[in-house]
Amino acid sequence: MARRSPISSLVGHVRALATGLKYLLAPRMTVRYPEEVLVLPEGYRGMISYNKKLCISCGMCARICPADAMKMYPGPEEGGRRKMYPGINYARCIFCGFCVDVCPTGALEHTDVHDMAFESFEAQIMTPEEFERGPPRPEFRRPPRRLKPVMDERRGIRYEPVD
Repeated sequence: MARRSPISSLVGHVRALATGLKYLLAPRMTVRYPEEVLVLPEGYRGMISYNKKLCISCGMCARICPADAMKMYPGPEEGGRRKMYPGINYARCIFCGFCVDVCPTGALEHTDVHDMAFESFEAQIMTPEEFERGPPRPEFRRPPRRLKPVMDERRGIRYEPVD
């Protein structure tokens, strides 16, 4: 393995320091959440909504989940048979969308909800009944200003109002 010369190493370190100083002295802009929110792009993968009426209890969502966030729970007994329904653990979910993609009936869909805070670890685990109610929506005192990110060659990302 070839060693780098001390001068090329020094140049790399100086460039890294210069980048750090640039962002320290001219910080990137951010949004002032919750007064401002970003308009999410089409196809955004937020929290998942579940429609129990469309669910056929196939369990594909739980089988395909790489993070083991989906779990099948037994439902009420109907005609001597008990169906299984999915619940979700948002502490484990990585929002990959595999469960939504594999669902043969479209019972699972992504929503635009992503900015939810839970008061406890247990609150992130949703049984089928809680999952069916949908993701909790954040409540705002007044409607936030909607912004979209725009690339600025000089400054990087900046945000423009949508409304």
